Amino acid sequence: MRVMASLLLLSLSSTALADTLPSFLNSNETIRNLPVPNLPADAYRPNAAPLQVPDPGATAAQPLLMSTKINLRTVQIEGGTLYPLNELAEIYKPLIGRESSLADLIEATRNITRRYQQDGYLLSYAFLPQQTFDDGVARVVLVEGYVRDVQIAGDVGRVKALLERLAAKLQAERPLTRKTFERYTTLMTRIPGVTIQAQVPPPGTTDGATTLVAQASRKPFTSTLSTTEDNRNGTQALLGVSSNSQTSMGEQLSLSGLFPPGDDHEHYYRLDYNQFINDEGAQLSLSASRYRADPGTNVLLNNGLELKPHRENDRYSLGFTLPLIAASDELLTAGSRLYAVNDKTRYNVIGYPLSVEERTDIRALAFESDWRKVDARQLRILSGGVYQGFDSMGAHTNNSAIDLDFFRVRLSGVQSDKFLDNWQGVLSAALYWSSDTLPDSERAVFGGQNFGRGYPDDQASGDKGWGVAYEINYSFNRDGNWVRILQPYFVLDRSRSWFNELPVQANNLSSAAVGLRFGDAKYYNIALEAAKAMSDEALDTFNRRPRYSISFSYQL
Repeated sequence: MRVMASLLLLSLSSTALADTLPSFLNSNETIRNLPVPNLPADAYRPNAAPLQVPDPGATAAQPLLMSTKINLRTVQIEGGTLYPLNELAEIYKPLIGRESSLADLIEATRNITRRYQQDGYLLSYAFLPQQTFDDGVARVVLVEGYVRDVQIAGDVGRVKALLERLAAKLQAERPLTRKTFERYTTLMTRIPGVTIQAQVPPPGTTDGATTLVAQASRKPFTSTLSTTEDNRNGTQALLGVSSNSQTSMGEQLSLSGLFPPGDDHEHYYRLDYNQFINDEGAQLSLSASRYRADPGTNVLLNNGLELKPHRENDRYSLGFTLPLIAASDELLTAGSRLYAVNDKTRYNVIGYPLSVEERTDIRALAFESDWRKVDARQLRILSGGVYQGFDSMGAHTNNSAIDLDFFRVRLSGVQSDKFLDNWQGVLSAALYWSSDTLPDSERAVFGGQNFGRGYPDDQASGDKGWGVAYEINYSFNRDGNWVRILQPYFVLDRSRSWFNELPVQANNLSSAAVGLRFGDAKYYNIALEAAKAMSDEALDTFNRRPRYSISFSYQL
């Protein structure tokens, strides 16, 4: 048979890091002072391997030499449904009626294969069957490839039914296009806990049929840990456990919590659930979180009274997302969610049986979209959202200055570029805007890794603001099992925030940081960092002295 390239081979897996986005892209999504991993930009790259397609040009094992002369009179093109045969015959017209070589004929046949590939027909090609070219007649066979059979090996449990439904989408298209192949194999990578190694050999028969052979495995349970310690605060860890794809719905149930409570008696728990709701990748997402704290710093009033604060925050969200583009190098998702935040701060007057309470319960609708594009040297992530609050459905506040029917906009992004071999530049930015007086949970927040490394995580907030940062790093890549990457880095960041109506001074943050990340590029990452504030003073120390921190993250 014809000489072809190696199999179409790809490795697909679903991991926690590659499916998440940097926290600074949306600072309103969670409690602002939780531990956040300090990861390399490449941790957010999609992890599907690039596709290897058949080599354009194919010929049977001919008994003739490539230099064999042929007096071509006509070309018989067999098979094919995509292109008019008289249009393809034009490719051979320069060879007809004159002496040419077998190599010339093969090159002309390769042009048809190239056209198939350029038009996105992944497994389609043209080839010359074995022949003697008697009477100047050449036969060309068109093979328009498709997936006829699917073989999925490995114990993945009931979620195998979802894999088979996604694979059926590949079987339904004849001939198979790259767009369809990449979409549904990429959706396979989004099944929680599932890892797939798939092989698609080029069609071995003229009818174009081939078989997708996949070796699959599943991690039924996974865990994560993120912890940060600096010279200002104690150590706390955010622990998470997930149950992955126990049913054919491709669901994930995750529980996370903050431990230990620390000096501020913080208690935080979050429950997340998501699942596939159709075979096009649409997903249902549910979440609920609970936060309680007794901040150690009391509030001192001008009249000498001292207030002891107690904070309560509950969040609930129901939403849907749909991948509009799903490919090995690009992912675009859009979604909508309805969410509620119940926020209460109670101030107990020390020495008196009195208390003051500020409470705001919001109800809002969000439309959000995330886009990710990668190549060998660049990663681009763009995230945006519009948010509309409602003065209904249980929304309430005892602060008349707050606008419950707020409207706000968020736009953020990151781009990393590799240059000079192991050097990398990472530019990140975020913009928040609203003309309303926002509830506390909806405000733009800056500090820590969110465009204020020389400051505490909740240093600055406002109804609107912007942040920008640029990092330069150098990667030492190693072959060891425990430490595979060492990455020293330098970061400059700056951010500003304002309130529209509240009589609060605008915040002006800027800082510089140096650090070192190292890990195995798979399970764990450790980051050591020293950062110095260069604009406003840090609110937790009232100075600009350096902050030293260590961040540790792990997933299993």
